[in-house]
Amino acid sequence: RQMLERGYSSGAIEATLGLATDDALERELFNNEALDFIEADNIDLEDLKTVESHTRVELDEDTGEPIRTQMVYVDEHTCIGCTNCAMVAQSTFFMEEDLGRARVFQQWGDDEETIQVAIETCPVDCIHYVPYEELKRLEIDRRGQNINFKARLVSQGEYGGGQSHNVGGATGFTAPQKISGNMGSRCNNCPSRGCKNCPMYGIGKNPEFERKEKERKRKREERKLRM
Repeated sequence: RQMLERGYSSGAIEATLGLATDDALERELFNNEALDFIEADNIDLEDLKTVESHTRVELDEDTGEPIRTQMVYVDEHTCIGCTNCAMVAQSTFFMEEDLGRARVFQQWGDDEETIQVAIETCPVDCIHYVPYEELKRLEIDRRGQNINFKARLVSQGEYGGGQSHNVGGATGFTAPQKISGNMGSRCNNCPSRGCKNCPMYGIGKNPEFERKEKERKRKREERKLRM
């Protein structure tokens, strides 16, 4: 328990000492700490079940468009619920209660370096950079999703999005979402290498992203001069 309270994960304790740990205790300690950050961001705890980060994105007061074009999104079908990103970047990610998956509640709630560490240390590379338009589509499509998390233990059966038999009848599971970052091969611990052909938005040489970033930085400098 003392090691858990000091921030060591169950996996680290088991690997070092060869002792089994109680995941329930680890999750309790994590949830108590995470709630402090969420409450500090003025998000009602009841809203966490329905919060969609695209509705909280900061907009440019002149154009009405998002100040940043690069957003963060978790592929919840691939997520294994390890809590890593929610521990590293606690003002950006949280653990969705019903499915036990990580989810973004505030875009860029943490600084760029912290979010990149969360992405690079994800054990299954399920966190993506996506453009705002795609983020909005994905979060709307995610409403009412039903992930067959048990299928991951034996197969990737849920990837077909078909029917799974349960006592009392068949239950439909939603298919994985189509995310641009999955449309090409990604390196392990993406995006640390910064490959030019990286499918993650804003990592490779995406001309539209580079144009928008240049414009964003120009406007930011103009605002500084006016202050």
